[in-house]
Parts: sequence; structure tokens; C-alpha cells
Amino acid sequence: MQFLKIMGEIMLNQERVCEMTRLAVFDQNEGKGCKPMIQYFRGDYIAKELLKSLIAGTVAFVLLAAMGVLYFMEDWMEELNSIDIRQWIVRGILCYASFLAVFLLITYIVYHIRYTKGRQKVKKYYLHLKKVNRLYREEDQV
Repeated sequence: MQFLKIMGEIMLNQERVCEMTRLAVFDQNEGKGCKPMIQYFRGDYIAKELLKSLIAGTVAFVLLAAMGVLYFMEDWMEELNSIDIRQWIVRGILCYASFLAVFLLITYIVYHIRYTKGRQKVKKYYLHLKKVNRLYREEDQV
């Protein structure tokens, strides 16, 4: 009878060590990336990332527009008197709006998927954590 009790404790300890190892590996590798999924609701997380992308997209568009202006500067100088400024401003605004719309749509899709996958990983983590707690309780009862 004593032998079975000792073997049961060894099995519980081994299973608990395996579960704790899984938890430690998750904490080291994926835990930092999944931290926002615990701290934020889905809408808040995506809104925060959209705001950062709005700023990054605006900077990227300004840089691309500046490169375009410098590249075509000579051609525009030759046609300076015949350029319709209002038309160029409207085109610029439409290009900016369409660029940002695509940029923010891609951002929304990417971070929605990241949040969903991260929440799934966190749920698995909590299941393993509950199992470790159950194993500790079973060990205390033995």
C-alpha cells in the first residue's frame, strides 16, 4: 500500500513538473507578446494599434510624397504656369485618404488576428495553470 502511495506522488510530481515547464516556456517565449491580450479589450487594443498606424502611415505618406516631388521637380518646373494647383491639392488629399484607408485596413486585419490568436494562447496557458493548481491540491490531500 505504501508503495502505491509513493508511486502516486511521483506521478503527480512528474506531471506537475511537465506542466510547470510548459508554463515557463510560454512565459519565456510567447508570454511577453500575449501580455497586451490580457491588459486590453479587443477594441481598445485594436484602436491603440490603429492610432499608432495612423501616425506611421502619415509619416510614410509624407516621405513618399516628398520623394515623388523631388523626382518630378524638373518636369513640374517646366510646366509651372499651366499647373492647376487646386486639382493637385485634391489629388493629394485623395491619394492620402486612399493610402491611409488601405494602410489602416491592413493594420486592423493584422492586429485583429494577432489578438484572437493571442487570446487563444492565453486561454491554453490558464488551462495549464489550473491543472498545476489542481495537482498541488491533490498532492496536499495525499
